[in-house]
Amino acid sequence: MDVTVPPARPEAMATPSADGAAAAASYLISLYPYVYATGDLTEWNSLSGPTCTFCSSTRDGAAEVHSEGRRIEGGAFTIESAEGIELDAGRWYSATIIGLESASVEYDSQGAVIDETPGGRHEVTIALSIAAGEWVVDGVEIRQAQ
Repeated sequence: MDVTVPPARPEAMATPSADGAAAAASYLISLYPYVYATGDLTEWNSLSGPTCTFCSSTRDGAAEVHSEGRRIEGGAFTIESAEGIELDAGRWYSATIIGLESASVEYDSQGAVIDETPGGRHEVTIALSIAAGEWVVDGVEIRQAQ
């Protein structure tokens, strides 16, 4: 999977529902390696809510990587399952994503390897809300999955 190609926004995101929440969460997870690979934060910022520390940390990290001329390769996330839950219809949702993250390598501006991440199987829980008809990510928790 080429993480330098922007992921497609799922049509299911148009619906404020449990399925829409699962689609929005899946989209966020697919954007994660893309923003690190490209530095393009447009879609990431459109989904990121002001209370999401994972979102702001990712934004800051990707911006730092690209401002210093570094690059990251790999890190694609293959989703095994995505399940949304409606907590308060039309307002609050939760989604759980389980999937495999591939290994990634970070290079400095000269092309030397400065970090390697082995990847792994993760369970990602995402808190979402709807604001002005758009999905907003309010928080993200990542755990190793069995």
